[in-house]
Amino acid sequence: MQRLLSHVGYTGKPTCRVMRGNTKIKKGLPKYVGASRFYPHIVLTDLDQYPCPPALIENWNIGTLPETMLFRVVVREVEAWLMADREGFSTFLNVAKEKVPFDPEEEVDPKQCLFSIVRKSRRRRLIEEIVPTAGAHIGPLYNMHFCSFVRENWQVAMAAENAPSLAKCIERLGFFIRKIDEGGN
Repeated sequence: MQRLLSHVGYTGKPTCRVMRGNTKIKKGLPKYVGASRFYPHIVLTDLDQYPCPPALIENWNIGTLPETMLFRVVVREVEAWLMADREGFSTFLNVAKEKVPFDPEEEVDPKQCLFSIVRKSRRRRLIEEIVPTAGAHIGPLYNMHFCSFVRENWQVAMAAENAPSLAKCIERLGFFIRKIDEGGN
């Protein structure tokens, strides 16, 4: 989120909270709606197994949000947005660009697709640190590596060309930040 905010020209110091799963985000949403009346909030969640963003929004019973709150859905998982920068992603993992999908948002399980690509890396250490072992959800240094990729290598504009939900998120985020700035919040 910090990279996206920077991309749309936000120069403040946002407070970001990682919830680790949309079940926790869904449970906390009423608190964020209430808090957004005092301080602007942006909530970003993965689509996961919902068929489309409207289905998630309906299931979560979101309704009308305050003008000081932005709610966006990543199609299907945030890993799709990372892979959407095909050039940067392939370079980071040291794999052929052709191994990275052209339409990562069309992947049924982007995280598993990502693991499949990582397994083809010529950097054995990345495979060991990113790909999960039996019983694990992610590898031991998964977050460290991909946070580093996002901070240092991820080209947001390139990724937006291959990820329509990212492009739409950037557009709405820019509008939201301008609106908040104009409102003096």
